[in-house]
Amino acid sequence: MTVAHLSDLHLGYDGGTGGRGRAEDVLRAFEAAINRIAGLGPELVVIAGDVFDHPNVTAPPIAAFSRAVRRLRKRVPGVLVAVTAGARDTPLDPSHQGPLAVIGALQSVEAASTAVRRIPLAGGKVAVTLVPHLAARRGRALKVGPDSAAKRNVLVLHGAVAHGRSAGESAGRRAPAPDAATDPVRSAARGWAATVPLGGWDYVALGSRHTRAKVAARAHYSGSLERIGPDPWEEATVDKGFLTARLDTGAVRFWPVEARAAVSLAPVDAADGGTATAARRLSEALAGVPGGIDGKLLRIPVRGLCPEDLAALDRELLARVRRRVAELRVDALPATPR
Repeated sequence: MTVAHLSDLHLGYDGGTGGRGRAEDVLRAFEAAINRIAGLGPELVVIAGDVFDHPNVTAPPIAAFSRAVRRLRKRVPGVLVAVTAGARDTPLDPSHQGPLAVIGALQSVEAASTAVRRIPLAGGKVAVTLVPHLAARRGRALKVGPDSAAKRNVLVLHGAVAHGRSAGESAGRRAPAPDAATDPVRSAARGWAATVPLGGWDYVALGSRHTRAKVAARAHYSGSLERIGPDPWEEATVDKGFLTARLDTGAVRFWPVEARAAVSLAPVDAADGGTATAARRLSEALAGVPGGIDGKLLRIPVRGLCPEDLAALDRELLARVRRRVAELRVDALPATPR
């Protein structure tokens, strides 16, 4: 059996940083991934948490997810989509199940929003165990192991490897390889350690990191499909996409999905010349960006400008730049000590 593994979709993402069209970016990446997965034809698709960016997501992202599942089901009859809740799409009130209760009612979708669920496939030969964020949070004594009656076992969990790096940490750095037999995972790196040994599973699909990582021979983070979060520039050089895994051989393959390009300029030093110098040096730096800046996520560190000069720069050059890029962040840095 082949499993397709996604996580951290963040459908309904608004960015909160003034970026234009980031919700559309997230949706476009998800639809591209589903189209690619449909062409591969796996029997099982797992989504390891944070399908939605927040628990009070509006109707359009839920409808978009539903349409994508219908398209997938039409091209891959018999496919199962197994989803577990993450920290972002779990309601603060435990009595509310949130958006996963809605998508879990869809045909071919099984979801775990509050409690651990085990889904049998292929006449019981394959067992898929879903551990949602809230279940892991409820107690350190939670113990989940493979189904001994099943030939193949898949674990889907949104959490951080206890001895690795948690979600949102520096992009491109792999989590240290844990002891596959004993290393526990914890839900969303919030300190709630769920004792879930990684050994004994044919595949462990992890979510919460936005960069993909291998933490054991058969345990992987797929990473997010888009460069999102407070600092998408940390992921500028990290390819985005999803994973497929063969349960018999353990072979894992990465499938890239095009994401919004992110560019972070070297700091522009304007301490010795004010706005005019900053504008000239910034124009030179922008002209040297390979492929240009249009439609990209752009970060510009500016060193040594007072608030008044920075405001003047924003009214002039930066206003024009902002109209060309998908998102602009300007970091005001102190002058370099002489």
